Amino acid sequence: MTSMDHTAASRHLVPIEPKSKSASSVDDARRAERAERERRQSYASQRAGTALAVAVIEGLLKAHRISKYAGDTGKRTNLLPLNPVQQIGLETAIDLLHLHVDTLSHEGGG
Repeated sequence: MTSMDHTAASRHLVPIEPKSKSASSVDDARRAERAERERRQSYASQRAGTALAVAVIEGLLKAHRISKYAGDTGKRTNLLPLNPVQQIGLETAIDLLHLHVDTLSHEGGG
């Protein structure tokens, strides 16, 4: 059988005092600043990623034009020149990426 020891010291819980209003407002301001900084970083990251995607696609299209008009156009080497569907798809992707950037600037406020 187990017995209970009633002689053990009881633990007194220290009440947690509520934060003062001034500390709370400082914390709220810090959270708001952090959220704004993260939003700006996310916005900049999305714009940079979109610009990189556009640059890569434009590079592929440029390589396509060079490959297509430099020499034997009847011969396809590796991936270039692109077929018409690939070319149209890449041009459409650039247009859509530019539209995406336009929506980012409205959301990001600049």
